[in-house]
Amino acid sequence: MRIAALSLLAVASQACAPLEEPRSAPVSQTTVTVDQRIELMGVIQLLSGYFLVSYLDSGYKRDAANFFAACSDHAAVKKFSALSATGFDFNNVPEAFISLSDPPELQPRFPLGDSVIASAGGEENLAGLWASARDFAQECRFEEFYASHQPEYERMLAQSRPTVVASTSSLVAYLGTPLGSTQVILGPLLHDGGFASRVDGNRGQAAAFAFIGPHALTAGSVDFGDAARLQPLVAHEFAHTVINPLTARHSSQVAATEGNFGTLRDAMRREGYGSWDQVINESIIRAITSRLTAADRGEEAANAEVAEEVKRGFVYVPALVDELRRYERNRDALSRIADFYPELLGVFKKAPAALSSSVDTNGSQ
Repeated sequence: MRIAALSLLAVASQACAPLEEPRSAPVSQTTVTVDQRIELMGVIQLLSGYFLVSYLDSGYKRDAANFFAACSDHAAVKKFSALSATGFDFNNVPEAFISLSDPPELQPRFPLGDSVIASAGGEENLAGLWASARDFAQECRFEEFYASHQPEYERMLAQSRPTVVASTSSLVAYLGTPLGSTQVILGPLLHDGGFASRVDGNRGQAAAFAFIGPHALTAGSVDFGDAARLQPLVAHEFAHTVINPLTARHSSQVAATEGNFGTLRDAMRREGYGSWDQVINESIIRAITSRLTAADRGEEAANAEVAEEVKRGFVYVPALVDELRRYERNRDALSRIADFYPELLGVFKKAPAALSSSVDTNGSQ
């Protein structure tokens, strides 16, 4: 069965060239989907009691629990429970599932990164999970369940489509870098938040995925949120596909400032980030999404976002915002965020105690 999908042309469709090459017209092709692989993943996670399943008591979640109740002790559920208990969690899971063909075949389509394989304890464990998931899809009539909810999937897509278009287009323009082929995958069983992954292909082409869960219920049905919620979330997840590789490319500059991680370590671990490069990625991306909010809803809304980030421990965000304002004022010379990236990394030379907790609202240097 094909995935339910709405294709969107965020800017203009064109192949994505390598990041190092100059480009004057960044482009990106975006699709919004509800994907069979992620729904199968969500069902298995729901039956296993996984901690990142949506907490919302939606009609869809109840339907899934009732339809698959007889399969709660299936080998796929037990296998996932065992793997998730030892590190196969968070972004690793949807990234692994999206690498497969549609159920019930679930055959590998492209190689996984070493970190994803390691999180599952090796390729043999993943192969065992895929074998049991194939059996689950067939024995538990997953395709029947998925087909019966097509009208609900279409409603989700129609609700989210305009915001996704605006968010992806704004992000591509701000970064000056095409995202390649991008997919926003709505998962009604996913947690209230998102994940991102990127697949690099031949000739610099790339595919980026953002996995987004619902935020609330409307008349018992899952609601992925209005623009105020969905736009920064989509932008945040897709920004990872550009920012993370840039941080990796500047690894020596990142390593030179790692001493500043010490006083932030506990706060960042509570947020789920245990390494300095992760903190840098998250801080820069949160600063970028606040600037997109400023363009969309005004500086007051953006400053409120920044204040919330500081409360959560992302103390570098105000200084990064000030630097990004300088980037914005010099776009004629700085067509891509990659051109300005060393300046952003320079912010992390400052000790956390020396940072201001608020944004310079005048945008001065």
